[in-house]
Amino acid sequence: MRIYFLLPAIVIIFLWLIFKSVNSYFRKRKFDLKQEVINLFFLVSILWIIGMTIFPIEIGIPNGYEPSNNFVPFSSISNLMDHFYFMVPLKNIAGNIILFVPLGFMLTLKFDRLNGLFEIVIVGLLSSTFIEITQLSLPIRAFDIDDIILNTLGTVIGFFVLKATKLIMVIQHY
Repeated sequence: MRIYFLLPAIVIIFLWLIFKSVNSYFRKRKFDLKQEVINLFFLVSILWIIGMTIFPIEIGIPNGYEPSNNFVPFSSISNLMDHFYFMVPLKNIAGNIILFVPLGFMLTLKFDRLNGLFEIVIVGLLSSTFIEITQLSLPIRAFDIDDIILNTLGTVIGFFVLKATKLIMVIQHY
């Protein structure tokens, strides 16, 4: 039996929207639409990462399945590059990078203190490492050091996309 994440993610977002609405109403605070949109997109980026890396969760171990963990940097990337069909490495490598781009983009928008490259690298590295360690305990998932490298790269790319977007907006303003 597999447990998928789409329904729980929708419920979490729905409950978050209700909570934010009720909280805003009773606290009589000014509603900051820009900040609430940033909060929502940050939540969605976190849920997307969880949904893609942890779920589906397998209840019971499939017959004959043995996860293949990789603790050697660039080993699985090298193996993927030798694959006869170009979509396999493209899907795996690009997918791991793209998965964390929204996180790198949203971190600086959400948290003012995370505005430097070093901080973004650390958060991306720690987030991805936490996910990979979690995958060690899941029956149909595997630890891959290359995923940590690619996810961290995705976080950095997201950070640079945000910085480039801000720079373009400043240039257009003048």
